[in-house]
Amino acid sequence: MAVSDVAAPMPFDWRLAAKRILRSPATTIIMILAGILCGLYIPAFAHAISPVAQIYLNFLKMVVLPYLVSSVIFSIAAMVQDPKSVRYLGKVGIAVLVVSFLAVLVSGTYSLILKPGQIENPQSRIELGEFINSQGSVSTDLAFPFQPPSTGDPNSGHSIFMDLVPNNVFNALASGQTIQVLLFCLLFGLAMGKIPQPSSLSLSQALNAVYRACTVLTNWFVWGLPFATFILIADQTASTGTKPLMLMGGYLLVMGLSCLTFLAGAFSIIAVRSRRSYWATIKTCQPLLMVAITTRSSVASLPWVINLLSERLRFNLVVVELLVPLQAALLRTGPALVYTSGALFIAQLYGHPLAIPDLLLVGIVSALLALTTGGMGSLLILSQMSIVCGYLKLPFEAAFALFVAVDAAVDTFMTLSSVCTVAASTAMIAPSHREATQSEEPIANEFEAEPAR
Repeated sequence: MAVSDVAAPMPFDWRLAAKRILRSPATTIIMILAGILCGLYIPAFAHAISPVAQIYLNFLKMVVLPYLVSSVIFSIAAMVQDPKSVRYLGKVGIAVLVVSFLAVLVSGTYSLILKPGQIENPQSRIELGEFINSQGSVSTDLAFPFQPPSTGDPNSGHSIFMDLVPNNVFNALASGQTIQVLLFCLLFGLAMGKIPQPSSLSLSQALNAVYRACTVLTNWFVWGLPFATFILIADQTASTGTKPLMLMGGYLLVMGLSCLTFLAGAFSIIAVRSRRSYWATIKTCQPLLMVAITTRSSVASLPWVINLLSERLRFNLVVVELLVPLQAALLRTGPALVYTSGALFIAQLYGHPLAIPDLLLVGIVSALLALTTGGMGSLLILSQMSIVCGYLKLPFEAAFALFVAVDAAVDTFMTLSSVCTVAASTAMIAPSHREATQSEEPIANEFEAEPAR
């Protein structure tokens, strides 16, 4: 046998090895723990390196709107020209009802079982009161007034709908008004779908090119995710310390368990639909989880959801590009968890017993209120909890300082729950590449079996 016939060893691919290390769940855990230790013991260094992470977050967010505009307009135009696409919209409505019910049920059940607001230790209650008093005017500055929602203004409902419609789409793009941009993309895509294909072909190709370029950018940015996670966790720990986390440990436990429940369910759905093992599904979704933890933004995670489902899990690209932004605006799992568990936490904290009608009211108001939170920041989402508390006549203002202190952790749970729910719901509705191929085979066989005339 000649020497040349012996297979030469494969050269070491350092890029593939580095990508596997950076995307490993162990790397994520190590970076989070290292960030906590850095924030506790070297707070000055944690604050000094925080601008690096903010620059990285700006890089991630700059891709979101071009990605959103190109994918939504292109996918809706393609679906309008396909008469079979109408059936997906009804499934989205069913998904909204199911997810809202499950979010209220899960968080409410954990809150009633664990009772995070019932603090029996007198010393803990004293420390809790001291912490609230030490926050000064933060609760009154940021929270809504403590009163039941007013129904006297007949135009209050009109203003909500007026805020959804952009009077200048370029201003909405510049200011990052995601819901207004999404509405414009939906209408523009519908109109574009009515144009004959030869006339709209050039624009479709341009939008597809923008989408592909944004996909390449997001793949580049994945290299810096573990380091940005370390910096952000370190900065947050150095700013708040561990005392608020200890005082709100019970509430954070409820939110964490609720988030894990939805993550486990989402991974199960994605594993079944993609025909992968459960562990392989977790490893595949790991970059998306890192983006959600790092950015704490459902909107910034949308390109990664689309890339995960269409490129890595091989679901229908056109359907995925339509459903992901649409469901991100409608499937508000995280806010529903916060409103339900937060209202029950405050009721338990002040010893306010809730009967079954009160619990039903909390669930209904929380589910409906969560639908209005698209595009809101975490503090504004938290402050809207006063509406739920107002119906139950609960003192929200004083407790608001506690929620502000643990906002980073709560916002992370909200983002993870919402993003994974969107990914699982899209995987449940969108056809996979295998299903699309199988559905085309009977049609091809039918044409082949038809005798020639």
